[in-house]
Amino acid sequence: MRRLMDVVASDRVDLAPMVTHRFTLDRIEEAYELFSHQRDGVLKVAITI
Repeated sequence: MRRLMDVVASDRVDLAPMVTHRFTLDRIEEAYELFSHQRDGVLKVAITI
């Protein structure tokens, strides 16, 4: 795990493709529902302000 975190921290890997869905904070319940039921090909949800 430490080696993986080192790779991520050094920007040697682009994790952006893992964020498959983005929601604003006011839609957090919808985001949680989607992620908890693993629908629509969700891998990772990003919450923005």
